[in-house]
Amino acid sequence: MAKDRTSLHPDDLNRDPISGAPGAHPVGTGVGATGGAVAGAAVGAAGGPVGAAAGLVVGAVVGGLGGKAVAERVNPTAERSYWENAYDREPYYETGRTYDDYGPAYELGWSSRNAAVDEFASVEPSLAREWETRRGTSSLDWERARPASHAAWERADRLYFREEDTAIPEGEPLSNEEVVDVLNDLLENTRDGEYCFRTCAEEVEAGRLKEVFASRAAQCQAAASQLVELVITYGGKPAEGGTASGAMHRGWVHVKGAVGANSELSILEECERGEDAAVARYRKALKRALPAGVRQILQAQAQGAQRNHDQIRDLRNAARAAKARS
Repeated sequence: MAKDRTSLHPDDLNRDPISGAPGAHPVGTGVGATGGAVAGAAVGAAGGPVGAAAGLVVGAVVGGLGGKAVAERVNPTAERSYWENAYDREPYYETGRTYDDYGPAYELGWSSRNAAVDEFASVEPSLAREWETRRGTSSLDWERARPASHAAWERADRLYFREEDTAIPEGEPLSNEEVVDVLNDLLENTRDGEYCFRTCAEEVEAGRLKEVFASRAAQCQAAASQLVELVITYGGKPAEGGTASGAMHRGWVHVKGAVGANSELSILEECERGEDAAVARYRKALKRALPAGVRQILQAQAQGAQRNHDQIRDLRNAARAAKARS
């Protein structure tokens, strides 16, 4: 049962090690303090050993405050309370398991989103390795823990970071050459999506999934055509083909489509990883100081990529639930 914030024991309030205030994030504060201490010592070293020591102390305090500001983006107390109440209603929940099994996976997910600047699919291999040291008493292996970590990552992303997608960055506008680079990066990514959806449509047997994948491939193709026009408008040469990672991704789809039992679930899981990458690429692009017309088009495409992601996620969840019932 989740704890109410007002009834928490003083030791549960995540008190700030600098100010003593409740609700602090000690991991972020500690990371900031370490970085600030190193930087402060380097500056202070110009004044000799005493200066280095003073710089170490001042840097740790200032860095700790900076780390605390970054860490406050995700509220661990609120996230823990939410998942304690919601975990047994999730589609990946296995009957008989307790929050102690899923809790470490949720924490790994939300804390990793707080620290990462990349998409879940890119950091997943490191999370899988980290799981062995952070699982505590959880009896889940990574394959079973992954959906919980991913769900916590997505919730943290939606609640604490998503508003940045539509914010117009400050700073000097990009040059035409830089705009072309951003557009070509998205063009390669969009072609990856088109090729991957077509591959998925070839590998699955269910007629409904074939239609979904074919429709998504056509949407990606249309988005790629828009990007090609923009690249030419800004004086560039459109990139040809997709990315090397996208080709590898499609190879895995072929392999998983050939394994027989439960292959559709495996394909949906692989497809979702690709959509994670697509959404992250658009977010990265929209952080740049793009021309207004380009930004408007990319925001519309980013919304489409998010819808694709959410539909694939829902189909994957339904496939997992069907597998659990069988």
